[in-house]
Amino acid sequence: MNQTQSKPGDTEDLGNLHVLLVDDDNDFLDLIQTLLNAVGVGHVSRARSGREAFEVLQGRQRVVDVVLCDHNMAGGTGLELLWVVRTGQVKSFRPDACFLLLTASGDHETVATAARLDVSGYLVKPVTPQKLHAAITQGRKRAIKIDFNKYKHVQLPQPG
Repeated sequence: MNQTQSKPGDTEDLGNLHVLLVDDDNDFLDLIQTLLNAVGVGHVSRARSGREAFEVLQGRQRVVDVVLCDHNMAGGTGLELLWVVRTGQVKSFRPDACFLLLTASGDHETVATAARLDVSGYLVKPVTPQKLHAAITQGRKRAIKIDFNKYKHVQLPQPG
């Protein structure tokens, strides 16, 4: 059986996906990119901050299907980037796109704010190939009804 065929019970083939990976730690970017390649993701772009990710999304050459973003970063947190996406401030990017938040802990304030912004899913570090594949597959299945008015009133926690 080749890689493009699937058997009953297989999860989504990720070969056609473009994932934007956002983290300010180069070693972690390398690790997650290796894991994305291992689960079959076809194209990965990288950014080292929320601001850089915003620029990538604005000037993208290829449609980004999934944003996989660390929460705790200098230069724009994951929640800040999620807020910008959900409020429609990235004109060339769908506000209901799959957005997965990477976090080292399940801090209540972060989780609650992300939920108010309709995050597509969470990945708690350490990340395994199985957890990564499941989060992408489940996050892409989650339908989000965008409510710009609701999102613009969400208060973001101050970066620590």
